[in-house]
Amino acid sequence: MKKILIVEDDKRIVMALKVRLQAQSYSVVAAYDAALAMDVAVKHQPDLVLLDISMPGGNGFMVAERLQNSPVTMGVPIIFLTASKQPGLREKAKELGAAGFFEKPYEAEELLDAIAKALNGLANVSGYL
Repeated sequence: MKKILIVEDDKRIVMALKVRLQAQSYSVVAAYDAALAMDVAVKHQPDLVLLDISMPGGNGFMVAERLQNSPVTMGVPIIFLTASKQPGLREKAKELGAAGFFEKPYEAEELLDAIAKALNGLANVSGYL
């Protein structure tokens, strides 16, 4: 069973994602801020990370860089989720090698499709960046 780490400060979003992901037979763990994200990632070694950009304790880009530089989590696909409309975020996600980028609100089926493709090594081919 593939494990997905959700790094998101909004507990309602975490619960909604968790229900959808578990319905697709994924195992789900969560971290509610950037400071805990690395600890949870190292402990649970997820197969994919859904990563909010704006949250307490740091931003998602900082977390992504840490994940990519850790021997334990290096190579784990990252899909960014954000409510921010700030220019340049999508480009920054691309620079970091993201498997996907979704602005909230997003279509759940599109996110699930991006997750499945990223887990199958098809990151960045589906237009989600």
